[in-house]
Amino acid sequence: MTLVDRVSERDFGKGDDPILEKQHLAQAPIKVLQLLVSMPVGGAEQMVAVLATGLDPREFQVRVACIGTAGPLGAELSRAGYPVISLGLDVKHCGKLVIIKKLRALLRELKPDILHTHLYHPNLYGRLASLGLGLKGRVATVHNLYKRVKRHRCLLNCLLGRVSDYVVVFSPEVGKDVLAHDRIPSSRLRLLSPGIRLEGLALAATRAEARSLLGVAGFVLGTVARLEEQKGLEVLLTAVSRIRRETGDLTVLIVGDGPLRPRLEEQAQKLGLKEAVRFLGTRRDVPLLLRALDLFVMPSHWEGIPLTLLEAMGAGLPVVSTRVGRAGEIIADGVNGLLVPPGDAEALAAAILAAYRQPQARRAWGEQGRRTVVAKYSLDRMLGQFADLYRQLAGKEPRP
Repeated sequence: MTLVDRVSERDFGKGDDPILEKQHLAQAPIKVLQLLVSMPVGGAEQMVAVLATGLDPREFQVRVACIGTAGPLGAELSRAGYPVISLGLDVKHCGKLVIIKKLRALLRELKPDILHTHLYHPNLYGRLASLGLGLKGRVATVHNLYKRVKRHRCLLNCLLGRVSDYVVVFSPEVGKDVLAHDRIPSSRLRLLSPGIRLEGLALAATRAEARSLLGVAGFVLGTVARLEEQKGLEVLLTAVSRIRRETGDLTVLIVGDGPLRPRLEEQAQKLGLKEAVRFLGTRRDVPLLLRALDLFVMPSHWEGIPLTLLEAMGAGLPVVSTRVGRAGEIIADGVNGLLVPPGDAEALAAAILAAYRQPQARRAWGEQGRRTVVAKYSLDRMLGQFADLYRQLAGKEPRP
């Protein structure tokens, strides 16, 4: 079962007062358009899928549009009954005015109350296209830290930040970046908490069955990430090469795909890890993969929203993570996981080895990690934050 399928099965309205519910839902739904470039399997895209399928359809009419192609997650959404509009434009080669004109025509056709854009190009073109159309709200989400500061982008973000109702971020570090470089008014910055659907991590398959299906045994660690520089997977491979002799029968599962895959495969071979490291590519059965692991590792150099880390913790897995983004807030070092500095292969190797040598501690970290996610990072909490934001912009009162 995919993320989209799981979220679309939510049961709305449990426990609500029927009179208050009827009064609140008697109004026309708030129309929200979510805008992306495309929808590959990634953090920002999965969040949009959750918003499209998870918000109460009696109160919110959520549509999703892509400047480019719909992508695999967009196709998944469409198959689940949530059509994704695709303009089929190439943001790198298509003229800027053409993109803005097409988006403006789309906005005039759909007449959303709120435009919610994600990542740089949709934030730029979507907000420009919406000027003067009388929308009730514009929300732009910045999902990641700035790797390189480009002055022209900062200037555009600064100007557009003043015609946006809110710029949403999911970590204090990203918020500091936005304030420092884009210089938007601090009153327009909103820090929200990410959330995951815990029910989707529950599987009928046992640990032994999951391992049998994957053909793994011994000590198994894994990660889920797009294979790009940000994710620090070269550091993970170096760390594993330094501890493999001490861990015996060690298997590393790397789930995801991306431009660095050939380089990482070559690195694994050079380090003598060809038999130990398995590159599984993009998978939509992540809960099954997590069930087979002894340890989850997030070696990122920088992060905005560590959703895969939350999913691993929500599945009860012990975790080792670099201290990036919100990981330092989510993980209490030595209590519900282990933290290491980014880019430090020695520290990462030592943490993995410590987890390997302490099975009882691993179990305790996993149990405490799940409690952390249940208490602070549930899907319902995240959806509630967005619902309140949309209600405010649409001029409707929060639900009792």
